[in-house]
Amino acid sequence: MKTLGKIHHRKPLEIVSVASDCGRAGRLAALGFLPGRKVRVSRVAPLGDPISIEMEGQEISVRRAEANLIEVKEVK
Repeated sequence: MKTLGKIHHRKPLEIVSVASDCGRAGRLAALGFLPGRKVRVSRVAPLGDPISIEMEGQEISVRRAEANLIEVKEVK
């Protein structure tokens, strides 16, 4: 499975799971990163961190380490 932090394109994705064994899971859930949500990587900073993710009309920037906690799959 791919993680959101390893995606560099603008294709639509669906969140499959968010790692729950870390202290950041609550913060990610509060930002709206929940299984079933549709997202896409919209921008990546020049040095690769942070990345901007578009989700339901909002743009949210997260660190790549946090994005690597979110498993995604491509949707058609």
